[in-house]
Amino acid sequence: MGGSVPSVERVTGSPNIHFYPEATTGSALDFYANDLVKLDSTGGVIIATSGSMLGIVQRNAPGDGSEIEVDVLDGTEEVSGIYKASSTAQTLVSDIVDFTFTVSATAGHTLDESGATTDAIVIDHDTRDEWGTTSGRLTVRIFPTALQTVPSS
Repeated sequence: MGGSVPSVERVTGSPNIHFYPEATTGSALDFYANDLVKLDSTGGVIIATSGSMLGIVQRNAPGDGSEIEVDVLDGTEEVSGIYKASSTAQTLVSDIVDFTFTVSATAGHTLDESGATTDAIVIDHDTRDEWGTTSGRLTVRIFPTALQTVPSS
């Protein structure tokens, strides 16, 4: 992504890498490293544009249906994401935010508190950005109810 800020990053907890096949059809295959993904009904990795999320994909969509690494989230870790609306502010702490998605190697998932109800709670700002940073990063904890259950092997 050429120096741009990753869409979503794990901040706490140990990586929980699982391998899943990339889904083979559809525009949902347009994902990039550090985007949130989920499994489709056939068990293939697709972009998480709505509904539940499985985890953070570790590389760009290969486009060939091969196995791809996903850092599976369980709701106990904190992740960092880019705040979409404007500048970060301390008043965002404890607000509920939702992830929104734009297909782009540099945009990906962003956090938005406008009308948010389901995805995550703001814990703090990402310490790499000061409060008041436009498109700054926030540290959030994703609600377990927003996460997809890991299928058993």
